[in-house]
Amino acid sequence: MRGFGVPADNEQGLIGSVQQGPARRPESAARSAAAGLAGDAEPPPAGAGGRIGRRTFLLAGSAAAALAGTGSLKGLLGSSAPKAAALPADPTVAGQWTAPFDLTLISIHAVMLHTGKVLLFSWPNNTVGSDAVLYDPVSGSVTSIPLNYQRDIFCGGMTVLPDGRVFIAGGHIYLSPILRTEGVANTTLFDPASSAWTEGPTMDVARWYPTSAQLGDGTVRIFGGVMNNSTDAITVDAYDPSANTLTTLPASASKVMYLYPRLKLTTSGLVAWTNMGTTYFFNPATAVWATGPRLTSGGRGERDTSVLLPGLTKIMEIGGKVSGAAVKTAEILDLSASPLAWKTTASMNFARWWHNAVLLADGTVLVVGGGASGAYGAPVLTPEIYDPASATWTQMAPQAAPRMYHSTALLLPDGRVLSAGQSHGSLQNTGEIFSPPYLFAGPRPTITGAPASIGYNQQFTITTPDFASIGRVALVKAGSVTHSCNFDQRYVDLTYQSNGSNGLTATSPPDSNHAPPGWYMLFILSSGVPSVASWVQVG
Repeated sequence: MRGFGVPADNEQGLIGSVQQGPARRPESAARSAAAGLAGDAEPPPAGAGGRIGRRTFLLAGSAAAALAGTGSLKGLLGSSAPKAAALPADPTVAGQWTAPFDLTLISIHAVMLHTGKVLLFSWPNNTVGSDAVLYDPVSGSVTSIPLNYQRDIFCGGMTVLPDGRVFIAGGHIYLSPILRTEGVANTTLFDPASSAWTEGPTMDVARWYPTSAQLGDGTVRIFGGVMNNSTDAITVDAYDPSANTLTTLPASASKVMYLYPRLKLTTSGLVAWTNMGTTYFFNPATAVWATGPRLTSGGRGERDTSVLLPGLTKIMEIGGKVSGAAVKTAEILDLSASPLAWKTTASMNFARWWHNAVLLADGTVLVVGGGASGAYGAPVLTPEIYDPASATWTQMAPQAAPRMYHSTALLLPDGRVLSAGQSHGSLQNTGEIFSPPYLFAGPRPTITGAPASIGYNQQFTITTPDFASIGRVALVKAGSVTHSCNFDQRYVDLTYQSNGSNGLTATSPPDSNHAPPGWYMLFILSSGVPSVASWVQVG
């Protein structure tokens, strides 16, 4: 990562480098030689046969130490033992983990697709372009789908478009060592229907660690990131998926936003930026920023995690780096209150950074992974669930693998959670699946019929034999996550009533600022126990 200084108001204290572990992905017949080039990329070196080895990540003495702000590699990675609480084995209380299983790559980026499969990708790894797989959480199968041309989408921003394709903005310069931080201006699209990768239009500047945010009209805005080690990407680009075009917004939109800014589309249509010292609101209609309240913490940097809570009026910032150290604190901004002000809520049981927050099917928040030292030091193995209704944290059963820097976590359609990645250690190529306590709390309601698509502010029918016992109906937008930043997840409660015979009559979200167009998981809950989701396209 970059090592140059930033204003104290929005201090980041970035880690300067990354250690890559020794594991390599086995060769596969599905891996092909280069089929083409992206942009003006050079062809593979002579004799390479279309394949490249894993990129060498330089971690050399004083250079790494200087970027990391520490005198040694030990100081960067940390050396403390993992932290895990002794908890009861009762899954009705603490949930349950699977053993780690092989995903064949480091899951640095993860996207939940409406096909029910999970797209996972990283850097080139004995592949021409970035290594990528499709993981099927039902069958457990892992299918290799690497980019077969010279493009590295590692460290890009991701958004799932209204039609279900995945849009990726920026990334890392092809074949460059990580300490040579240079972004690219490329954009890339993945189509789940064909498992095909194609190149999109080019941005106005190169970007590394940008955030892409979908708006209510289905278009995407691309914010922040850096061009290279000494230059921020300050402009804002607008991507229109229907026309496949990119437009750079007026200078009024430009802002230094650093790495993976935490952004949330509010129900007013404004985009809130919330993880640094001061909150800012971007108005897409005018391309102008407005200043909001300061965080009580003074800013949590790019190592925190952030979530828009159910109800869509409260943004929660969790953990991260405050005054140079990992913290267990959390704070909430209530967008419906006047005046706007951040307020502290209950603290976690463990200090964490590089952790992930997942909106669960029952509207609670699972915080998983992270640690308290460097990129991989003092990992926390015990996840915690935050209940927004009671503002309390509950410790869950510990997982086996540390999941810190370059880890990911996503809600699956069956209500479980995939936790994977971390670019260090013997378990870096693995994933684990967590079953929350609600999956051991009684029989699951079932959805036997639901529409494939719905518009806004309209009634629709959910067929279920459990209609008399349903206590909640919600749409959960599928997540896309990397570097503790989830770009897409969103929990939208629906009003509903029993039709008295075979199901429920529910009302879809009022507008696209409440539920941006795209694919959602539809859950019904009985006594807090969720169904397996049905996929519904909204908009």
